[in-house]
Amino acid sequence: MRRVCLTLLVLLAACSTSSDYDPPVQRRPQERPQGMRQAATLLDVIPDDTWWRDNLIAAPLNLTTDQFQALDKIATDHHGEIAKLQRDLPIAARDLRDALDADSISATDINAATQRVRDIRFTLFDRQAEMLSAERLILTKDQWIMLTEELQRRHEEQQRMNRGGEGGRGGQPGQSGYPRSGRGRPW
Repeated sequence: MRRVCLTLLVLLAACSTSSDYDPPVQRRPQERPQGMRQAATLLDVIPDDTWWRDNLIAAPLNLTTDQFQALDKIATDHHGEIAKLQRDLPIAARDLRDALDADSISATDINAATQRVRDIRFTLFDRQAEMLSAERLILTKDQWIMLTEELQRRHEEQQRMNRGGEGGRGGQPGQSGYPRSGRGRPW
């Protein structure tokens, strides 16, 4: 009798537990509320360092000579620091991996390596944000809208290609579906 009661109790406990075998439902970008979609996609399609030199992007904007020269100056002013941070980030990430994989693990070493990765990412983000804001100040509102619309169109086209067309799941292994910008933005 005890064995039957114990078996029933175990079965009852097993039946009463819940497990979510279905993966959580993931919304496609077009299902997001409009305000969220605009905010997310703007950060996804930030232009690269020399977008104004791409005739397919720049020609419709009708940039003036002054705007073109100002954009060149911004790129020159920010390129060195951004390129250095982009070179340092993979090295810092490797150092973090090494600290995590070490035989003698030290919380101090792991925290220092993590802090270095974080600091480089934050600094890189700040420099890229400065460059973006300087570029935006040069463009008129209409030029900015045209630029972001073209970059959004390219981004969506790239995502479609990475998925193997509408409804497909193509793309190369490890691809995120986001275009790679010349600045390697961390966002």
